Amino acid sequence: MKFNYKLHRLCGASYGTPAATGSTVLSSSSKGSNIVFTSDGNSLLSPVGNRIQVIDLLHHSCKTLPFEARSNIRRIALCPRDNRILIVIDVNNYALMVNFHRGVVLHRFKFKKPVREIKFSPDGSKFAVSAGKHVQGEIYFSSILFSIFHEMSSLHFTFLFFVFELLKKLRTVWLTPGVRREFAPMVLHKTYTGLVGDVTTMDWSSDSSVLLAGGKDCQARVWTVDTVKDYQPWMFIGHKKPVVGVHFEDRDRITDRNQFFAGSGNTGSTLAGKLVARLYTISEDGVIVTRECRQEEEEKNGVDGKNPGFENLATNAVDFFSGGSKITPSTSALNKNDKYADQAHAIVNARWGNTSRHYFNDNSSTKTVVSTAYSSEHSLLVVGFSTGLFGLYELPSVSNIHTLSLSHSTIGTVCINPSADWLAFGCPKTQQLLVWEWRSETYILKQSGHAYGMRCVAYSPDGIVVATGGEDGTVKLWNSQSGFCYVTLPKSHTAAVTAVEFANPTVVLSASLDGTVRAHDLHRYRNFKTYTSEIPCQFLSMAVDKSGEIVCAGSNEPFRVCVWSVQTGKLTDVLTGHMGPITGLAFHPVRGTLASASWDGSVKVWDLYKRDGNSAPETFENGADVVCVAFRPDGNQVCSGTIRGLLRFWNVEDGSLICEIDGQKDIKGGRKINDRMTADNNASSRYFTSIAYSADGTCLLAGGNSKYVCIYEISQQILLKKFQISFNRSLDGVLDEVST
Repeated sequence: MKFNYKLHRLCGASYGTPAATGSTVLSSSSKGSNIVFTSDGNSLLSPVGNRIQVIDLLHHSCKTLPFEARSNIRRIALCPRDNRILIVIDVNNYALMVNFHRGVVLHRFKFKKPVREIKFSPDGSKFAVSAGKHVQGEIYFSSILFSIFHEMSSLHFTFLFFVFELLKKLRTVWLTPGVRREFAPMVLHKTYTGLVGDVTTMDWSSDSSVLLAGGKDCQARVWTVDTVKDYQPWMFIGHKKPVVGVHFEDRDRITDRNQFFAGSGNTGSTLAGKLVARLYTISEDGVIVTRECRQEEEEKNGVDGKNPGFENLATNAVDFFSGGSKITPSTSALNKNDKYADQAHAIVNARWGNTSRHYFNDNSSTKTVVSTAYSSEHSLLVVGFSTGLFGLYELPSVSNIHTLSLSHSTIGTVCINPSADWLAFGCPKTQQLLVWEWRSETYILKQSGHAYGMRCVAYSPDGIVVATGGEDGTVKLWNSQSGFCYVTLPKSHTAAVTAVEFANPTVVLSASLDGTVRAHDLHRYRNFKTYTSEIPCQFLSMAVDKSGEIVCAGSNEPFRVCVWSVQTGKLTDVLTGHMGPITGLAFHPVRGTLASASWDGSVKVWDLYKRDGNSAPETFENGADVVCVAFRPDGNQVCSGTIRGLLRFWNVEDGSLICEIDGQKDIKGGRKINDRMTADNNASSRYFTSIAYSADGTCLLAGGNSKYVCIYEISQQILLKKFQISFNRSLDGVLDEVST
């Protein structure tokens, strides 16, 4: 038997970040994490808890990256240049730098302040992080700096060393090699300040030279990434609610249009000159403001005694010592069309002005803007609202292309693929992930998990389909090969589903606390039979015999087992004798024998075909409440698990106890947030709630309300392997010690 098991993929959710326990969760965490398209637009990265799902939209497959974060993931960012670097930040501000192609963690670090947003520059050389009220620009490729040092003389090196020492007094700078093996692979480039409230959104210009950010103070601010001579940052005001989206328009589209205008009429601008930049700011109350930057025509050379050549040399010196890579060309080399090397120099001494203001909401008190995404190359804006609506708009005219209702919950995140054909939406409350093609108005992907958690699971006989039952009363069917949910059976249960079983590859049965057992047809995906008892009760367990003709369900109160015929739906028998709720049922693999486990501390074996009024079931006393039971594949042995952590193995023929395994120390988990004692002294959850034999019957797989799953060798009564399911510290009971 093999024991080198590794996680293949997550099944049960494609998107969602539940609320963290015991961590400092920001108010924006209710929006959930963001989702990201790869540079080719064919795959989508979706965080699920502390792991990341990679969904291939072309081949309709899904895989889970092998690493996991310390806690629930808040933000991810993928390098747009080659998709090689992935940055993952959790709710406790711990970050991972990952090689996306290999799934290997390259570096772990922690941000000192809460991170609400992270975004790579379009050229992939930098990424910006919102740290409270500040924006930090970091570089992880610093080989350019070292090549400069290598090519310079000793005199220049001494001068540069003095300059960098001076810069260290102004801001923190780390220099590390970018190509060689590094101790700290990132360099803090610069910290940008000026916003009063926390930064909520950011965007880069198309040439990665200008950074734009908006915050909770209802303002936005523009900085140049590198220090540019004579530039003063601009502050944009005019919103009454926090800014949730800021976006730059692509510089090439502005240059191609070559727009000139003198402000008049209802444009709201009094600027004149050449248009060099345009941006959009969007607030929670559904207001979008278009702002333009215009450069006035410069006078001829020599006016006012200024020498353009000297000005270019001064600008080049500032760019060189501040880390800028762009060199301003000389006057003789300047063209009229490519006067500025980058957008950062183009907005120097230029003026910004508001040109238009539009409103998305008819009633801003009931519908607020939660998330935005913008494709600068195609001028398409996607807006997600708190009511589950989304709108697709064309900018700068803000003409509505589509408005569609996707969900009844908030759309926490939106994303556009590079070709602007597919729109991705994430709803954290309902764990919905949707990909929509707006041109054909069709869904590419539509996935949703259980609203209130998963309670039971079962494999189909052929191993292709996985059926799950949730606290929300739904039964979902998942393809085990692709990991996708392909159907949600009609919501017929009005309470939590406690058990699911396959009668055959085309019929699945579900038991619920609403007192019904329902049979579902997997061809038509409908409920064709409903099994009920003459006395209202809540069913806790269920079992189906090998032929698929008989289904049994154990109830909470009264303490009995109901037996039905699957075909006719008739209640054929009622098994009584237990003095507590029936928590587990299992059919003999060969004969028509049923084993029932109860809180009264006994396991009873019933012969359903030979039973008459005088026959009594065989009883195995365990001395403690029994919570699970299972037959060995050959049917000669039955195992029962008690709340004392004991696994007892019984001989079915003579009813003798073969052996027992004490698993209290093995199943012992971490300390929960409400526990008043340490995990070593807490015996409340040290027992197995689910057990299963291996195919050859030599090993037993056991799990419970713990982070561990154990594999035991039965004949030797030893623990062969113990797996930890998750290291997510946002889950209760993962840590052995809880910080108070």
